Amino acid sequence: MTPETLLLPPLLILAFLGLVTALRWRLWWVLAACLGYGALLAWVLPLGPLAPALWTAAGLALLAALYLARRQAPAAAPATAPRRATKGAPGIVVDGTNVMFWDGEADLRVLRAVVDHLKARGLAPHVFLDASSRHHLGEQGLDEGGFARRLGLPKGSVMVCPAGTEADAFLLKFARAEGLAIVSNDRFADRAGQRRGLRLVKGVFAGGRPILEGL
Repeated sequence: MTPETLLLPPLLILAFLGLVTALRWRLWWVLAACLGYGALLAWVLPLGPLAPALWTAAGLALLAALYLARRQAPAAAPATAPRRATKGAPGIVVDGTNVMFWDGEADLRVLRAVVDHLKARGLAPHVFLDASSRHHLGEQGLDEGGFARRLGLPKGSVMVCPAGTEADAFLLKFARAEGLAIVSNDRFADRAGQRRGLRLVKGVFAGGRPILEGL
C-alpha cells in the first residue's frame, strides 16, 4: 500500500466536509464554482471508460454535500427583543397575548386600547406576544411589522416570540433587565423566580376601555 493510497481517503473526506461547510455559508457561489470547475474538467480532460462513473460519483457527492449543508444551515435568527428603553418616555412591558383576552375572546383591538392608554399616560409600551397569538386571532400571516402597525407602535417595540417558546420567559427577562413594570393578569406562577421583585399592573376591560390597577 503506497502513501498515496493511505492519504487519499482522509483527503477526500476532508474535502467533502470542506465542501459542506462552504455550501452552508456561500451556497450559490460554491455551486457556481463547482459547476464551472466541472465544465472546465469536461472540456480539458479526455473522456475515458470510467468517465460516466466518475461524473456520477461527483454529482452524488455534490448532492450529498448540498443536503448536509441545508440540514446544518444556521437557524434563522430568533425574533429580536424590543429595543432597550431609551431616554424620553419611561418604558413598560405588555404581556400582549394575555391582554388580548381581557374582554373574553382574543381581540387585537383590546390590546390596542391598552397600548393607547399607556401611551396617553406618557409611557412607551414594549409588547411581547406568543407565536400562537396569530392562531388565536385567526391571522396566521401577521408578523411583527403587522402587529406593530395594528398597535400603532414602532416595529422595534413589538416582539413575536419564536414558535415553541413562551413569551413569559422573554418579557420577564426584559422587564428585569430594564427595571420595568409588566401589564398582565398572569401571576407567572410557573416562573416565580423570574417574576420575583417585578411590579405587575393588572387590568380589566370594561365599557370599551381598559382600567389598570397599580400603574
